[in-house]
Amino acid sequence: MKLYNTLTRQIDTLSPLTPGVVSVYTCGPTVYDYAHIGHWFTYVRTDTLIRALQAEGLDTKWVMNITDVGHLVSDADDGEDKLEKGAKREGKSAWEIAEYYAKDFLLSMEQLRILEPTFIVKATDHIDEQIKLIERLEKKGYTYVIDDGVYYDTSKFEGYASFASLDLDSQQEGARVSINTQKRNASDFALWKFSPQDHKRDMEWSSPWGTGFPGWHIECSAMSMAYLGESLDIHTGGIDHVPVHHTNEIAQSEAATGKRFAQVWMHSNHVMSEGEKISKSLGNGIRLQEIIAQGISVDAVRLHILESHYRNQSKFSMEGLQAAANRFKHWQQVAALTFQPQQTSVDITDEIAHTSADIRDALTQDLNTPLILSLIDRLLSSVELNLLRLDVVKPFQEFLDYINVILGIKLVPADTTDAQKALLTERTTARSAQDWNRSDEIRDTLIEQGIGVRDTPTGVVWFRL
Repeated sequence: MKLYNTLTRQIDTLSPLTPGVVSVYTCGPTVYDYAHIGHWFTYVRTDTLIRALQAEGLDTKWVMNITDVGHLVSDADDGEDKLEKGAKREGKSAWEIAEYYAKDFLLSMEQLRILEPTFIVKATDHIDEQIKLIERLEKKGYTYVIDDGVYYDTSKFEGYASFASLDLDSQQEGARVSINTQKRNASDFALWKFSPQDHKRDMEWSSPWGTGFPGWHIECSAMSMAYLGESLDIHTGGIDHVPVHHTNEIAQSEAATGKRFAQVWMHSNHVMSEGEKISKSLGNGIRLQEIIAQGISVDAVRLHILESHYRNQSKFSMEGLQAAANRFKHWQQVAALTFQPQQTSVDITDEIAHTSADIRDALTQDLNTPLILSLIDRLLSSVELNLLRLDVVKPFQEFLDYINVILGIKLVPADTTDAQKALLTERTTARSAQDWNRSDEIRDTLIEQGIGVRDTPTGVVWFRL
């Protein structure tokens, strides 16, 4: 398996730390609102990575976190906690907000056929681990305390700016007007924030430094280490996390352990809609449930996501979704030929085998899903043209099963009913007798039942409309 590694800025061959087992950590949602389609691009792409690893015979140990505290509205460690903001918006407690939106997220994951991670972990369930990690950093001299919390001194971590190619001098110039003038460096970040003196937060805990709550970045480091150890194979997330969140994860994790935190960093690029990046702050992200309500299947959603490479900036639109839905419908129509073997002389067994091999190559070469879809298109066009002999049905069905395994797209059409089979047989008899009126009547009846027919030199072929 080869993946583009943000850390090395090149395509690297994956070499698991534990032979045969790949450890993966995914930055999950901050559950103060519904996830939108931009989020699902990232998670479906990560799901494709997991499917590809498993298809290669590797075991996966996949951890996804749920951020249910500590993610402030500003990356500069100021402003409201997003959970507290959601609580005010809806007149509920932060705990209620977290539970509601976490449940909605997990339901949507299931609907999208995203494989279930080995562990789904909540930040609020791992406060002790976060405190212990901060204590490790404190003992090594990486922390300092100011009025609003415990901070990480980024100047003490050599190479802090290299992961994201940050311009720290420019940041420092901007810090002259920063809200928090007590920070030693503009890039320093909070490990633990103190609760306000004038009111009690819904979510706060005791710590060696005072009552408060964890910083967003320390949560991911502590939880990944708790389940995957101090070093892991692959860390995934959105590209917007590179300059702050993931940079800070590396700094605090490697300062604490003295080990490389993640061997490979896989980042999903931005998703654009009408020229703007889809984000909660812009309010331009449609929910999965809203898409489904418009009659778009989850197969079409996954297909639309996989039409673009995870490293490329992607475009989302309802027109694009509808085009993906039409593409999937055509795939289903061809897949229905598994129920209709014909006495054709064309043997496409080798073509199926070669296509499967080409798809595997594309999958293991940095998850080239656009190429995979074009390879599927090419094979299905050949099947549609040449039809399936009886002895080719099984290898073709195995090919469809493989597509389901690696892409999560179900090409398993329903067969016709016994009554519909009887009508198809009667229509064939009518055509043989040149009873065109009866043939047309049966065709119209089948159309009313959602079944279209196509006459070929070797017999009739039906498909779902």
